[in-house]
Amino acid sequence: MTEALSAIIDFGFDEMELNRLEAVIMPGNTASIKMLEKLGFRKEGRLEEYEKWGSKGFVDLYMFAMLRKAWGRSKM
Repeated sequence: MTEALSAIIDFGFDEMELNRLEAVIMPGNTASIKMLEKLGFRKEGRLEEYEKWGSKGFVDLYMFAMLRKAWGRSKM
């Protein structure tokens, strides 16, 4: 999965010329959090009751983001 996401990040920054990528992750999803951090995403904060999630009602999510300049540095 890390390899696939890395290719998607390359596409977003190189082909689409995006400056910022974001990901929202449920706090208990430790595997996804570790993967994003390994790729260089930074946790920016917790979004309280951000999204309605079925019978769970409204749930908190973490916001992770990466800037183009950070991706370029991590690849060197």
